[in-house]
Amino acid sequence: MKKLREHPADAIVVLGGGINADGTLPGVAITRVARAVEMYHNGIAPRIIMSGRCGLTDPDPKVTEAAGMAAFAREHGVPDIALFLEEEARDTLGNAYYTRELFLSPNHWTSIRVVTSDFHLSRAAWVFRKILGASYDISFVSAASGLSSRQLIFRALEECKLSIFLNEWLEAVQEGDEHAIERVMAQEHPGYADAPTLTHDEISRRLNEIAHINEIAGTQQWLAAEPAAARPKKSRAAERRQRPDG
Repeated sequence: MKKLREHPADAIVVLGGGINADGTLPGVAITRVARAVEMYHNGIAPRIIMSGRCGLTDPDPKVTEAAGMAAFAREHGVPDIALFLEEEARDTLGNAYYTRELFLSPNHWTSIRVVTSDFHLSRAAWVFRKILGASYDISFVSAASGLSSRQLIFRALEECKLSIFLNEWLEAVQEGDEHAIERVMAQEHPGYADAPTLTHDEISRRLNEIAHINEIAGTQQWLAAEPAAARPKKSRAAERRQRPDG
């Protein structure tokens, strides 16, 4: 008889959402780890992996994102034995890659529940599936960011820009291709490679290009969708010139 799983998943994975200079968590990070703590107490998984060092271009912090989130979880009843810290990741690619390399693969944990903010959920899902592949059972849990409507719009635009860039960069990488992903992390990625073939400046330049293209496309779409009543009226002569028989 097949043994029933004691928990629905092997681990809950929380993606870092920043860290303040004094080691405390910003609001976005608090909502993520609070959601994970709730899931832990509800028996979703027997452990939580806190993933994150700091932002891609940030200096090394005194307290990593993972350590800050673990401290919050301890204060809310999660024992040390259930807390695992991944302190290398500087972006979502790193979250997925180092979580797999340091914890999932060595321990044969194949079922995870990934917690991140509402605005980040789509990109995180794409990245984790790209890095881990089909052999992992992954589902994603949204933590409300608490951002205003205006802030969410700006974050959505940023997420769109980043997603386009990642699709371009990793287009040739098949989901779960460990050798190709290892090459990206060890040779190309400026956050982890010793001599990266892709620089921070090149990433920034391409992101600005994408943003500019999206801005133009968005403006054109808005103009195309402009109600007829709002468009300036043409003269009868102009209308005649536009007719096929005119």
